[in-house]
Formats: sequence, structure tokens, C-alpha cells
Amino acid sequence: MRIEPLGTGGYHPNEVRHTACFLLPELNIAFDAGTAAFRLSERLQSKELHLFLTHPHWDHIIGLTYLYVPMLLKQIETVHLYGNRHTLEAVKTYLFSEPTFAHMPDFQLVELDAIESRQLTIGTSTIHWQPLPSHPGGSMAYLVDDGTKRFAYVTDTYVDETYDDFIRGADLLIHECYFSDETSEWAEKTSHSYLTQVAELARRTEVGQLLLTHIDPRENSEAPWDLSHARTIHPNIDYARDLQTVQL
Repeated sequence: MRIEPLGTGGYHPNEVRHTACFLLPELNIAFDAGTAAFRLSERLQSKELHLFLTHPHWDHIIGLTYLYVPMLLKQIETVHLYGNRHTLEAVKTYLFSEPTFAHMPDFQLVELDAIESRQLTIGTSTIHWQPLPSHPGGSMAYLVDDGTKRFAYVTDTYVDETYDDFIRGADLLIHECYFSDETSEWAEKTSHSYLTQVAELARRTEVGQLLLTHIDPRENSEAPWDLSHARTIHPNIDYARDLQTVQL
């Protein structure tokens, strides 16, 4: 399984990070459509895209508008867009509302609330999801299992132990870490996470590798905080970086 972080920042892009978008090119699966979504079309291995949204905040959906041209040019022919009812309604009602856009692209909408098993199969991989209630409006955690490796993506949540079992034992966890320990008092107030609690989560759930994403965009550097203390908690921690490749 190969994962390509295309955008690893939070709230707005800066000089080193676009906002959230993660591509699994071998599966034609992506998670979130932040400002980095313009990078999708040239990296897809098929003209069909399965795009899973965590929630409808702008830094996770604005890039849906960037798919207009690739779809018009048939670089991408089909986009299956997955999300909960709240997210899909927000995309239809607000992001693609007139007069900004005359109509929404021909996305194939899949409402995850309607799938009781909370899983579906794409190719030979199974995608699981779990709601994360702590963020305003709610977010969604995802896990991809290809039969040999397991990848979990969790963003826009305060670490509260409610999803420990969902991610337990994942080979790779990409988890939001908007705040440093020095600014941790803002984490619970804003329903985001900070460095030490994410490291403790990785240790507690015995994940193999942890990559930090959704970094505060005021931190204008690829590695804004010293990770030496966090690595005493869980040794295999690093930052997710735009345009890197992670092979599991």
C-alpha cells in the first residue's frame, strides 16, 4: 500500500503545506479535498476516483471545486464522493450554490450514514469508518485494510479515547496535530489535538508508525516542533510532508 500526502496543513495553506488531501494511488482512493486537491489528477492511475470526506469545513472540501476542469477534460471521468449526510448536504447547498457555481460536477454521492456495517470494499481493500463527535459538526475517522497492511486517517478531533479500538494496531496512523504542547490549552477548546496526547495515543493503540498532519499554518516550517520528547513516548513519529511517499 502506498500513501501520498498531497496536503498536510490545517485551516489555510502556507508556504510549505496545502490543506488536507491524501492519495492512495494504487487504489484510486483519496481522503479529503483541501487546497491540495489540484494535485490529484496528474497522480491518479485511473480515470475513476473514490474520494472520502471527513467533514465539511472549507479546508477539507474547497478542492472539490478544483476537480471541475479535470472532469470537463475527461482526465477524471468518475468521482465517487463519500461522506455523512451533513457533509454531502453542505457540499451541495453551500460549496456549489449559485451564483458561485451554476451546478455541481457530476459526483456520484455515497451517503455513509446509510451503510449500517460502516465498511465497504473497493478493489481488494476494505474501507472502515467511525464518527468522531468531538469536533463541531462531527468528523469521520477512516481505516483502509488491504489484507496485509492497515492505514488509519484521523483528523479534526480532540483525543478522547473513543476511537482507540478503531485504529488499534494500524501499520500507519496519520493523525491531526494542530497544536504544540506549548499551545495545548487551545486543543480541547477547538476540538483539535496536541503533540504529547497524539504520541500517547499512538503508544496506547500500538500503531506502527505515526505521521502528524493538519499542522497549525502559523508554523511555517516542515518540522515546526522538536519531536525528541514525543519520540520517548512512541519512537516512530514524524511529520507528514506535502508530496512525500509512504510505502507500507
